[in-house]
Amino acid sequence: MIRDEADNRFDVLLECYGKNNSLSAFQKSADVTVQLMQESFFILKKKAETPEQKDEIKAAFNAQISYIIACYNRFFDSL
Repeated sequence: MIRDEADNRFDVLLECYGKNNSLSAFQKSADVTVQLMQESFFILKKKAETPEQKDEIKAAFNAQISYIIACYNRFFDSL
């Protein structure tokens, strides 16, 4: 449901401002990113045995997501 709403909002953006390869690729890459994150989660869930390992994994993913959010804020603060 969240994915559908995100895709619908982005489709409106593409219709209003024109379709181009970068916008379309960004939308697709968001789906791929989430799929890869989920696959990685299932792999790591089987391997993480201690609370410390689980915290380390979560922190690493949090760092990647924080990077995306920081870039988003930097780009759109100047919009």
